[in-house]
Amino acid sequence: MKKMKRALALGLAMSLALSSLAGCGSKATESTSEAAGTSTGEAASTGDEQVTLTFWSWLPTTIQWEEMVVAFEEQYPNIKIDYTRTEQDDFMEKLQVAMASGTGPDLFGLSTGTMATQYAPFVMDMSELADQYMPGWQDIISSTAVDQCKVDDTLVGMPLLVAGMTDLLYNQTILEECGITELPRTYEELKADAELIKAKGYIPVAVGAADDWVNSDLFVQVSNQFEEGAVYEAEAGERSFTDQCFVDTMTAWQKLFTDGIFEDGALGVNTYPDARDQYFFNRKAAFFLTGSWHLGPISPSNTEIQGTEIANRGDVIGMCVMPSLSPSGTLCGTAGVDTMIAVNKDCENAEAAMKFVEFMANGTGQQIYVDYLQGAPVSNQITYQGEVDGKLQQQSIDEVNSYVSNAVGNRKLQNSELETAIVVAMQNVAAGSDPLTELQTVQDVAESLR
Repeated sequence: MKKMKRALALGLAMSLALSSLAGCGSKATESTSEAAGTSTGEAASTGDEQVTLTFWSWLPTTIQWEEMVVAFEEQYPNIKIDYTRTEQDDFMEKLQVAMASGTGPDLFGLSTGTMATQYAPFVMDMSELADQYMPGWQDIISSTAVDQCKVDDTLVGMPLLVAGMTDLLYNQTILEECGITELPRTYEELKADAELIKAKGYIPVAVGAADDWVNSDLFVQVSNQFEEGAVYEAEAGERSFTDQCFVDTMTAWQKLFTDGIFEDGALGVNTYPDARDQYFFNRKAAFFLTGSWHLGPISPSNTEIQGTEIANRGDVIGMCVMPSLSPSGTLCGTAGVDTMIAVNKDCENAEAAMKFVEFMANGTGQQIYVDYLQGAPVSNQITYQGEVDGKLQQQSIDEVNSYVSNAVGNRKLQNSELETAIVVAMQNVAAGSDPLTELQTVQDVAESLR
């Protein structure tokens, strides 16, 4: 197996006032011997007393965390991380309820855009924390990634991963069973392949269309295919969401349902675990709509797929860019920070919290993320150290790398009300409503925000 020598650059080289459940740095009565060390791996701690930090997020995955927590607590034996993982949509609801009731975590994951804006008033300014506890961080962490994590003048969280939309995991073994020998590179080819795939009893493209984040990501990305940059101008109030490029975007979205590209009932399906596990991993779908963070399963040794039907059958898995939905064939990727880590503003032990932040952004935690192909590193000191052992792995990495590296804009919009309006309109259009009528409701919301 060939060792990958260069950095995995899947993404851009980028360069409410509430107390928490267990104020950051809750202390146990037991103490351990003082340990000295640095962020590069020697045992280290903030002192003799035991510190427990609560951390909630959708990433890292359970398997990734099993490696991370061992490495972190070995490096910092006096700091314990109590991690609660929840799938992303459920996490967002859980975090909001917990923060509102004063039972939120010490550290938590955030996405850029509307979620960062929502929680900006309730976190410590990460730039101030990093200046104090991560000397030199601005020369190490991607400046473009950092910029995406800011709301006004506040750095809401430290970026951890860069990723892009929209890609397709594909099962080459199933495609060959269906008589498909080449990947679809246009929408018409995808539509024709979908008929062949359905004829063999498989789902063409599994998608979690019940997830707001998937739909909003897709709207932003596809609208750039019809007119690059228009969606960002519309968000800024510089043009209307009823313009033709957005009508074309919504019409293309509707056709994914009416043309039978997506699975029946897609509006009631979540990405995780349904579309991924029940359809794609369970060998019921030929494609799975996702982002560049999901490159891991293209490796047969990836632990995420161990025990799944595709692994048990020895299917060959790859990833490609989703064909353009525009008749012009224009591919305009969108990319950005996939996840960041924030510190609750009521944190009692910022130093301990920042040990963990540094570990995740520029230490062993970051290395584990990258080696799992979860996304591109935000640290310029971290490169991919894993094996290339899949038949389609290098090809997939190169294709996704090029696509994301040439992305034309951010995956996320900044205004939560506008994003919600877009998602509601998309659901209605997918269910058969008129695209222009639904876009007028989006424009009404946009105008009300001015």
